[in-house]
Amino acid sequence: MARHRPELLTVTPPILERSGFENIDRALALSGPVMCRDWLLARFQEGLQLRMLRAPDQGFIAFTPGRSAWTPIDGAGDAVVVHDLRAGPQSMGPATVRRLWAAVEDWARFYGFAAVLAQSGPALGLIPPEFVTGRGYHCLDRTEGNTRLMGKILHGPISLPRLPQDWTRRAACLGPGLVIQSTGLSVQLEARAQSLLDRARKAGLAARHDRLETAHAARTRSVSPVALFSVVLDGAVIPSDGLSEMQIWSAIRRRSGPGDI
Repeated sequence: MARHRPELLTVTPPILERSGFENIDRALALSGPVMCRDWLLARFQEGLQLRMLRAPDQGFIAFTPGRSAWTPIDGAGDAVVVHDLRAGPQSMGPATVRRLWAAVEDWARFYGFAAVLAQSGPALGLIPPEFVTGRGYHCLDRTEGNTRLMGKILHGPISLPRLPQDWTRRAACLGPGLVIQSTGLSVQLEARAQSLLDRARKAGLAARHDRLETAHAARTRSVSPVALFSVVLDGAVIPSDGLSEMQIWSAIRRRSGPGDI
């Protein structure tokens, strides 16, 4: 009797290279940063789960228990948090995307989690709204940047998770000078961080790199809903999503005092 072939491939460290995931990750880089291999392997040790569509479809979903999520959400300990969801142009059909969500929900139910959560919005690193709506998910909270916390309650009652609202306080806590905050998820973003820091130091501006090394740090210290890459100058965030390195540097120069640079 022929075995049933699962619709999705469960990607684990032993099969990471031969699974083709890294090729799919690069192919879908426009909708999310290419993940650093070492960062990804470390997250597997924390409980990260990765499901990938089989060829010819292109897409994957990455999720983790709320206690080890790198996403700033309060009260997510009883939930599963979707970290990343991407699909290629030929794989964006409702039925195909539904298979990815179903994989998360089935896993969450099997292990007794009460809800599935996802941050949705227009910024890089958030789940695109069109991938979430119409699947039984409801907006549980909102925060800056048109970021919404979407959730599906699998069983209850539970205390509803919330998004942080103290972004201004978090940024102010970083103190004076230029601070680039990042997680190490993306080689490209880490290179951009280092280049901006080098530019600032050569220009005589105090600058430092605030690396969020743990999931707890990402949840509690990130200055934006997307704990990937943030630019903070004298305790205030400089918007950087969608900007090139030169555009970010120009914004830093404009915001610095005449005697600083």
